[in-house]
Amino acid sequence: MSTAFSCLPLADDAGFFQGVWSRMFGEFIGSGRQKAGLSIEQAAALAGMDVAEWTAIEAGAQLPKTRRELESMADTLGVEWATMVRIVFLCRQAWGLR
Repeated sequence: MSTAFSCLPLADDAGFFQGVWSRMFGEFIGSGRQKAGLSIEQAAALAGMDVAEWTAIEAGAQLPKTRRELESMADTLGVEWATMVRIVFLCRQAWGLR
C-alpha cells in the first residue's frame, strides 16, 4: 500500500468523522449568524444561551443537546425549522447517528 495516504484516517475511525461533522455543523451555524448580522454575544443572548456555549458550537467542540436548543438557534438565525432539520440530518454523524 502506498504511504501517500498513510496520514488519512481509517474508514472506521468514527471519532475522527464525528469531529469533522461537528465542525461542519458549527460552520453552518457561524455562517448563518454572520449572514444574520449578529455577533456571537447577540446570537447567544437571543437564543437564551451562554456565549461560551454558542462559541463552542460554532467551533464544533459542542453540539446542541435538545430540540429546543436547535429551535432556539434556528429562530435566532432566521432559519426555517425544515432547513435546520436538513442541516442536522446532513451532519447527523456529529451526534453519532448514521
